[in-house]
Amino acid sequence: MVTVSTLRRSSATALAALVLTAGLSVAGAAPAEAATVRPCQASVSVKQPRQYTTTVVNVSKVGNGAKVTTSARYKTTTNTKSTKASTRGTAAVRYPIAGAMPGRTVRVDVVATGGGTTWKCSTTFTPRRK
Repeated sequence: MVTVSTLRRSSATALAALVLTAGLSVAGAAPAEAATVRPCQASVSVKQPRQYTTTVVNVSKVGNGAKVTTSARYKTTTNTKSTKASTRGTAAVRYPIAGAMPGRTVRVDVVATGGGTTWKCSTTFTPRRK
């Protein structure tokens, strides 16, 4: 026969087991190294460069000497370049426009890493006919 006190005891036991199990799984998990992600700032020297010219992606507000990687996503390809930030936390990456499709916006994603910190930002440019 099940009584109210038996139900209370089994409910309390079940709850305690649930809490202990949850506590063990959280306590047993290895702490992941938390990489700090911060915003940076990116701009281009020419927002609408003509075909067969060059635009410069200027990156700032990253760490001293951080590794800076830029990825320009064109219609059919992605052009990735890397450089090192200056002691002032800035970098400049040249992108030749070549025969990029006029009128189609090119997004440039920037990721900089250094000292356990990651900076992310982006900018765009839109090629025009030469």
